[in-house]
Amino acid sequence: MNFKKNVKLAIFDIDGTIFRSSLLIELCHNLVDAKIFPASARKEISKEYLAWLDRKGSYEAYIDKVVKIYVKYITGQRYTKVKRVADYVIREQKDRVYRFTRDLIKKLKHQKYFLVAISGSPSYIVQKYAKAIGFDLFFGTELEVLGGKFTGKIKSLDSALNKAKIVRDLAKKYQANLKQSVAVGDTESDIAMLKLVGRPIAFNPNLGLAKFAKKSKWTVVAERKDVIYNLEKFKFLN
Repeated sequence: MNFKKNVKLAIFDIDGTIFRSSLLIELCHNLVDAKIFPASARKEISKEYLAWLDRKGSYEAYIDKVVKIYVKYITGQRYTKVKRVADYVIREQKDRVYRFTRDLIKKLKHQKYFLVAISGSPSYIVQKYAKAIGFDLFFGTELEVLGGKFTGKIKSLDSALNKAKIVRDLAKKYQANLKQSVAVGDTESDIAMLKLVGRPIAFNPNLGLAKFAKKSKWTVVAERKDVIYNLEKFKFLN
């Protein structure tokens, strides 16, 4: 891409924002199916999963447990075998997206925005997914590979922990106009990133982000079944 001044960025979280699940969760399930991870891996996350499903626990607690199980069982596995499973997940599930963000991506791409995907999922699956849906750049969690095998060490968590820093660095590198840029997120961990742009969108937000977005008068959008709601005025019932 040939960059000029006033580049407009469109930054998207992926899991639960574009993809209607989590890339990491789907990857772990498929690694069990491929017998790369033991069947016990599913059982080890069942407590947190059921608690979230029954609305007695948080999604954050569930995904944190998935991350721990993933790191535990990825150690010693061959990169090529895991990558084949990741490629299969994308091939089979890349179209399981939300209509709102799918259509927004198409619109922004047509308007020449520079599309950036940021996810806490492993970079090798984020890369495949980002390319499949037409993004220009991606950031994911980097895992160490030595001798063709995963060591279990995480080289970089920047994408998961500091999305705002990524946005600031991109703005500096590409002389981007952040006031005309767009960012879409779904949890309070995205607030620092959303604060940086002129068009922040809280999409299917959790309670923490929803409260902050309402206070900040940001656009709040919810998608349920086949209906998209632009929530200009809403009240909290909990």
